[in-house]
Amino acid sequence: MYQFRGNTSASVLRWATLFGLVVVAGLASLAWADGDWAWRVVRRSMEAAREVPHEGFRDVVVFRDGQKVAGFRQKVSRDRTGRTRVVVLEPPDRKGRLEVCDGKTRWEYYPQANKVIIGHVRPPRRWGPEPGADNRPGPQRPPLNAKYLGDGHIASRTAHIIELTNRAGQPVRKLWVDGEKFVQLKVQRFDLRGNIAYSAYFTTINYSPQFAPHMFSFSPPPDCKIVRLPEELPRIALAEAERQAGFAAKLPPYLPVGFELERSRVAVPRIKKHLVLWLPFSNGVDRFSLFQGPRALKVHPRHGKRSESWLVGDYCFVLTGSLPPEEVRKIKASMQK
Repeated sequence: MYQFRGNTSASVLRWATLFGLVVVAGLASLAWADGDWAWRVVRRSMEAAREVPHEGFRDVVVFRDGQKVAGFRQKVSRDRTGRTRVVVLEPPDRKGRLEVCDGKTRWEYYPQANKVIIGHVRPPRRWGPEPGADNRPGPQRPPLNAKYLGDGHIASRTAHIIELTNRAGQPVRKLWVDGEKFVQLKVQRFDLRGNIAYSAYFTTINYSPQFAPHMFSFSPPPDCKIVRLPEELPRIALAEAERQAGFAAKLPPYLPVGFELERSRVAVPRIKKHLVLWLPFSNGVDRFSLFQGPRALKVHPRHGKRSESWLVGDYCFVLTGSLPPEEVRKIKASMQK
């Protein structure tokens, strides 16, 4: 069983670690008027990610507070069963980084650190309402809206442009989806201020790739450090999780706009002989986790890059994720009142 050690952030982060239809012009004009069309494009794109083979070069740019802080170039390969291989080509200090997924296991290889992280593949999760449902938010699904913005061109392909927004109208994702193959050619993610946080887009793409044998398998080098992530725990309803843990969840009075507790996806890991509530929060595509355990875990208040820990009454709390620091402070402050 996984144990807390001196570095609380690293411990919980490992648990947390555990997202050819051609539209004919006449029919398209009717589809645009259908409010469900944008969600249908999104659903088709998620299916295409698992069913449409493709290979190409992709540029990735990372932003912080609206300013570019990093960029790299990848070669992406995916077969018709969803197996993937992504290798970093540039810049030199990232060259050779590799992610390989065979559908059950994911290997992340970092040659500069001589390290491999091995994890299990989680089942894909849908965004938005189920087919045939309306766009009204349900009690188990954080509300998201999808809007069709027209057509664009990425990698010499015509693409549907879809914007996903939270209930306050703030952008969460923006997608450029191939108009014929429905592969996501470009993705933009936004932070809670509405700034672009991440952008990834194909510069070239081939839908008839030829893959070499063993393309989607990986054997770690014999001398590298291997980190095995724990299997994801069964997810259960909040009431059952509280019963198993033996205490009630203390939920934050304050949450960032659009985020809600995923009440049917709570887990109860055992950490250092104590049962802990793992509480996942989501706005529909982005997530963060709050871990609540007994004070006997002796978690010390700590501020980290991707985690924050504190004590309130008989319990300790650890929040993990990529929320802006001010949002983490607001959540923490609301629980300390």
